[in-house]
Amino acid sequence: MNAKPLSSLARLLFILLALLLSGCVWLRLLEIKNQLAEFDDNVRIEVANRHFIVHLLRPVLLSEDFTYLSKLNPSRVEPLPGGAYRWYLDFRIDPARTPEQKARRVSFVMTWTPRNRLASFDFSPLFMEMAPAAFLEASIRSLGVGKVDQDRKQLKVDPEDLPRLTASLPKAGDILSVMGPPLEDHRQDGLRLLVYRFLAESQPVEPEYEARRVAEAKLYFDARKDELIRLKGQFAGLKLSIDYRKLTGQAP
Repeated sequence: MNAKPLSSLARLLFILLALLLSGCVWLRLLEIKNQLAEFDDNVRIEVANRHFIVHLLRPVLLSEDFTYLSKLNPSRVEPLPGGAYRWYLDFRIDPARTPEQKARRVSFVMTWTPRNRLASFDFSPLFMEMAPAAFLEASIRSLGVGKVDQDRKQLKVDPEDLPRLTASLPKAGDILSVMGPPLEDHRQDGLRLLVYRFLAESQPVEPEYEARRVAEAKLYFDARKDELIRLKGQFAGLKLSIDYRKLTGQAP
């Protein structure tokens, strides 16, 4: 059965692919989606020291898949014992408006097996300021029950299938105190919108993909409560949209 249409404020949409994929990559992504449907058998979540780490117990995705999807090379590579290795994809806030912002990095860390399969994905502590652990885990779990659009190569999650959380919504003041001044801060459709831009400290796989180095996070707040209600972002070719009110049962 097809997923019913969802409005932009009443959906959680992870677009797995923003470009046409080769069949093998798409099949491996579908296999990951199927693993997420049996989440506790295939995934272990670790939250420690402001890091959120997704451990994939049955690794599928190849390192070459990541560069194919993102069009970016890793910023740094760290060899590990036994032939495993770790990739770092570092983003700096751009433009940096304070000395503190110049020193901050949004770093995503991928650990690969000796057979070049993704074993874990570590979300940056700065990213966690925008997507706290409870909301990020709920969003990832929801992918397992999403509906696949084969033609558009998208995965949509029906609001009725979303978990209901009791976690507090992030506050604008708390995010600003950690992230520093945004690129934009204005009102849009009655909401407060903060926009942060980032630049990957890595090289594209080909010069024509230079634009892939640019990432963005748009944060929409209830102006009266100062609470984050929606996150829209794009990092390394992955687009995501999280409606926090749907996850807390507060959507109008």
